[in-house]
Amino acid sequence: MQPTKLKILTLLILFTVLNVNAGIISEEKGSTHLRWNIFTPKDLVQIQKREDKVYLKTLNSELYVKLENAIKELDPDKLYITSVKAIGPTEMSNSSKIEIQLKSKDVELFSFYKERDKKLVIDFWVEESEEKSVTTKTVVKKVVAPKVAKVKKKVTVKKTIKKVKKIVTSKYRDFRYGASFLWDYAPLAPTLKKVINLERKTPEYFYTVKNKKEIKNEADAHMQLTINLFRKKKWGLMYKSIKLYTKKYGDELDVDLNEYMKANAILRENFAKGKVEPVKMSVSMFENIVQQSSRYDLRSGIYKYLIPFYIGANDHLKALELSKKYYVDSKENFDYEESNYAAEAILYNLAKMKQIEKVQELLKEKTIQKILPKQVMLAYEIFTYLSLEKSEEVIKLYKKRRAGLVKPIHPIIIYNVAEAFFRNSKYNEAIKLYDEFLKDYSFHSHSSHARIRIAQCWEIQEKDFGESVNLYRNAINRSQNAAVSYEARIRYVALRNLRKKKVTREDRETQVFLNSGLKKKDMNANLRKTLWLVRLRSFIVEKKFEEALSYLNALPLKSMVPTDRRVFESDGAEVVYGLIESNFNKSEYAQAIKVWEIYKDRFVDKVANDPQMNFLVANAYMRLNLIDGFDKLYSKFSKSQLEISKTFPIWVKRSMETDNQSILSELQIIRNLKLKNWNVVKEEISKIAKSKKPLEKLEYYRGVLFYKTGDWSAAAKSFEKFLSSGNDKSIKDPKQIADLVKAYTDCLYELGDTVKYQRVADALLGDTTRLKKKNKYMDSVREKVSYLNIELLAGDDTSKSFLIMEKKIKDFKAEFEKSIYSGRLNYLLGLSLLSNKSIEEGKKIFEELISQEGIDEHIKDLARSELSMLKIKERTL
Repeated sequence: MQPTKLKILTLLILFTVLNVNAGIISEEKGSTHLRWNIFTPKDLVQIQKREDKVYLKTLNSELYVKLENAIKELDPDKLYITSVKAIGPTEMSNSSKIEIQLKSKDVELFSFYKERDKKLVIDFWVEESEEKSVTTKTVVKKVVAPKVAKVKKKVTVKKTIKKVKKIVTSKYRDFRYGASFLWDYAPLAPTLKKVINLERKTPEYFYTVKNKKEIKNEADAHMQLTINLFRKKKWGLMYKSIKLYTKKYGDELDVDLNEYMKANAILRENFAKGKVEPVKMSVSMFENIVQQSSRYDLRSGIYKYLIPFYIGANDHLKALELSKKYYVDSKENFDYEESNYAAEAILYNLAKMKQIEKVQELLKEKTIQKILPKQVMLAYEIFTYLSLEKSEEVIKLYKKRRAGLVKPIHPIIIYNVAEAFFRNSKYNEAIKLYDEFLKDYSFHSHSSHARIRIAQCWEIQEKDFGESVNLYRNAINRSQNAAVSYEARIRYVALRNLRKKKVTREDRETQVFLNSGLKKKDMNANLRKTLWLVRLRSFIVEKKFEEALSYLNALPLKSMVPTDRRVFESDGAEVVYGLIESNFNKSEYAQAIKVWEIYKDRFVDKVANDPQMNFLVANAYMRLNLIDGFDKLYSKFSKSQLEISKTFPIWVKRSMETDNQSILSELQIIRNLKLKNWNVVKEEISKIAKSKKPLEKLEYYRGVLFYKTGDWSAAAKSFEKFLSSGNDKSIKDPKQIADLVKAYTDCLYELGDTVKYQRVADALLGDTTRLKKKNKYMDSVREKVSYLNIELLAGDDTSKSFLIMEKKIKDFKAEFEKSIYSGRLNYLLGLSLLSNKSIEEGKKIFEELISQEGIDEHIKDLARSELSMLKIKERTL
């Protein structure tokens, strides 16, 4: 039993040793590279590549032994490495090394240390182009085919089949219909290291007034007294002491120190009163001390106070002047640490003043290149270019330097280059950089701007709509900036309520986000105009044209820049069209003309020609028989027919899709039908029929012409041809639909075709159900057709017709409560009830009819006759 335990223990120890040695190097084989992970403390291994060999050097003998043992267990990837061997220390060198023989010198090497995992990572790979050149080309032999006698073939011409693209109707409107205003975000500015809090500190923070080292004479004793009073904050006694000192020993002795204590005292006294802003008097005194003092430490402290002060006051010219002086002063006094601060202050102020030439000139100086990191210098250059709105230069500079940038890249570089790409409409490149910015600097205050920019890039390119919604929602939830968060909310509402064609109740609920809750200082002009646009368009989408017009009238359009004003005027023209169409469809033609006359100069004439609006207004004039008004407008519209028709924005769907010339021709037909110029109408119809662009409603107007001239048969055929052609959908005007129903049914009635009349009447009444109670004229036509249909059923005088008639009369009474035909129809309803064995109900109808006022006497006589017949039948029975 004992030997067995020892064997197991030996095996465990051996396995552990092997595992430790093997575990120091792990190998990962990828499809594009080979990776070695060496688990060792940092800086113990140095890597050196010489052509086709790589050396891993170390002075640590214990580590070398572990590496030597580990490589024995390795099976190197032959695509990159042919062999690995260990070389111990030699007489020439104490370092031990591992030699890695590469397959060729084309194998590239990249290494870095991963602090978290405590491992050195080495990647081996071969450039793709090089790999292709290594592969051998297969030689294709030419095979000469034997000659074959030519056979004449019939040439068959293939018919070219035109591929018709299927038009996919999107569920969403394009980006222009949303919150379409975009603006440039301010570049992310470099930040100068904050060296002092001006609201709490004075230059004493940098230069403290010290005691005299030794008191040699009365002047030194007096000076020490002043210093003691300064420390005890006895400002009154201190001022008297300084005044006496100056009187006794002159203006030149220790003047800088005395002035310094006075200036600091003014600041301290100000702080004691609760005033945190530096006093101009003390600032002026500090500037004088800088020029007069021979003490470098004193000057240095004042410079470090004055430079942040002038930067905070946005006086970059003065700050630049002081920064230059400080840079020279610090260099002369070999204060290289402060030289770094002064140099960056110079660069910072030049960048803020947008002096790109001077920034570039300064960056070329070797001393500056030694002092400042390369990425910081590039950040300043990029910031200055973007501040000058030279985004193309930013992109060029970035592409030129991109290869040499070590990650993580400076946040100012990534953000400003991403903004430059956005301004140049290179949205995919912008998204990549904004993503990188968020990955490395999600804590940064400008991460909010990056998130909303990604959402904007996604939306502008009209990528997945749901993803755009999620991106804006993410920008709202994770924003650290109140203004950016509110912008994201506005765009989120626009996305769901304006760009979606079918808006749901849940979408409308998001409009609560438009209630800002922002302070006035945070609500900038860009946010305000975007909010106005989204609110206005929300009214338009909901077809609340009256509210939209009231809201538009309240906006300060005159004070807007022309480009912004044009957007609101274009939407205003759509509001006007919506009101005109709405009034026209209700047969309120006077109101339609009124809207046109009031707003045509303000909105309609500011945008492109709108043929259908022209048609509706001119038609409204004709409906009111205002021929002069029609002729005036027709003349104006004729001149604009060569103009490009309006294509954007189209918030209200147009019912007519035709060209200007067809609309003008149709207006001429309408005018001459109204004036009963039958021959002119006939000529116009003939002319249009021969043209390349025939009118869809041509057959309808031909039928109207025949109807007006009493040719019932020809009119009925034209109407039937029109209805069967599929062009009946081209009539959207309720008045024209009513005219069609009336004219067609009148023709059939006049022709005496009662069976066809009943069938057609039922069909037309069913088709126009959606228009009932919306147009008075349509209601009157439906009433007449329904009544005649019932009369024809009564004429059949069969039990079947009475059954149908009873239901139709009840439906008629429900739809037309105050009809002129009610007396006659009540009589027919009584007959139907009697025929359908509802005797008591029929008797009741007749009795009510006799007692009812306003009913013609002959109808009452008919009712009395029916009641008498009922009584006779009862007695007979």
